[in-house]
Amino acid sequence: MMTNLSIKKKLLIYNIIIQTIILLLFSFSLYKTLESSSKDKLEATLKVIVLDIVDDIVEHKDKLTKRVFNEEKEYKFKPLYIRLLKIEDNYKIINSTTFPNDIKENIKDLKSISKNSIVFRYQKNYIISKINIYINNKSYVLEVATNFDAISSTLDNILYILFFIVPIILIISIIAGYFLILKSFAPVEKMLNNLKNINASDLSKRLEAKNMNDEIDLLANEINNLLKRLEISFEKTSQFSSDASHELKTPLTIIRGEIEIALRKDRSIKEYKNSFENCLDEILVIQQTIDDLLFLAKEEYEVLENTKEEIYLDEVTNEAYKEMLSFSKLKQIKLLCEIDEPIQIKGHHKLLKIAIKNIIKNAITFSYKNENVYIKNYSDDKYYIISIEDKGIGISKDDQKKIFEKFFRTDKSRNKESGGTGLGMSIVEKIVKIHKGKIELESQENKGTKVFFKFKK
Repeated sequence: MMTNLSIKKKLLIYNIIIQTIILLLFSFSLYKTLESSSKDKLEATLKVIVLDIVDDIVEHKDKLTKRVFNEEKEYKFKPLYIRLLKIEDNYKIINSTTFPNDIKENIKDLKSISKNSIVFRYQKNYIISKINIYINNKSYVLEVATNFDAISSTLDNILYILFFIVPIILIISIIAGYFLILKSFAPVEKMLNNLKNINASDLSKRLEAKNMNDEIDLLANEINNLLKRLEISFEKTSQFSSDASHELKTPLTIIRGEIEIALRKDRSIKEYKNSFENCLDEILVIQQTIDDLLFLAKEEYEVLENTKEEIYLDEVTNEAYKEMLSFSKLKQIKLLCEIDEPIQIKGHHKLLKIAIKNIIKNAITFSYKNENVYIKNYSDDKYYIISIEDKGIGISKDDQKKIFEKFFRTDKSRNKESGGTGLGMSIVEKIVKIHKGKIELESQENKGTKVFFKFKK
């Protein structure tokens, strides 16, 4: 029934229902409490009157029929009905004031009253107090009665007051609850309006947080964090598309040109083979570029796959060194590895080895023939360090500032033999950051380059 209603309307309806139930329960409890306390007070008064009359009867027991019951005037309590009954096989009225005819008695009830004990009976609109006394070994019952007119009048007045006040209180509470709901939901509505202005084309906007540390602020902060993650994801997707289209355009153009040239006329098997080889080289470049771009587009948690483990830097470095030996021999470069001590950190063995191999490959590629490349593991006061040093062409100061940018290649490395896509250093930087480390570079043109991986102890 209420599934299509807004939360504000639901809360308002719940508020009305709860307030109504509470006020009705309060009114009922108040009425019953007043009724009970009034009856208790009335019984206490009747008990005092009964005991006073009994004392007087016992004192003047020889004048039972002549006694005048004037307690109504004495106690200023109206109406008051008094009578004295003699109990035998049946009851007999010995003395009485004007007693209501609609108060009925039966002999069994009268005989059941214990000696000198006061009991109270309720009939219609009357309350009757009774006591059994013995005079001259004969049983008598004194009855003192009154009606509920005074109590009924008071309770009726209470009912009228409640019927008048309860709706007013209910209306006030509903209005107050409505304004409270409006005020409570005002920040949420403002947040919704702000969210409507945020779309995929502009994710830079953020929700306003008032630093109150309440639930609304917590929600705003979480939404802002979500928007930030979405913005980063959109930027990465957009950057990936832009980078891919930029970098794939050249090899695809080359492949197309090779195919078009090959199809213009019949050619020899050697010429076709050369065309295929050129196309294959460009396809390999495309594949490597796509793999590298996909790696850079991934989030840190996706890269690590929540599988951080204890790894030894000396083992990783040694494996990278051994796997690059054949490449160094091909390039006529000598690799020298020096490991001072076993160093353990939390990370990803395979990824870190990729980063080290990338730097070693660059060192080998851009070194002069018959030179040495030095690989070292050591530590200082703050860091565990891996250093890779070459005696090659070096990097200019201007290029050093851009070396970690995607697709950046120095003028000296823009050739087919380098085999690079311009993404290697970006990948290395990302892997090191994933391991909470930093990468530093020292280089001089025509003298060589030194790269440091630094991981906090």
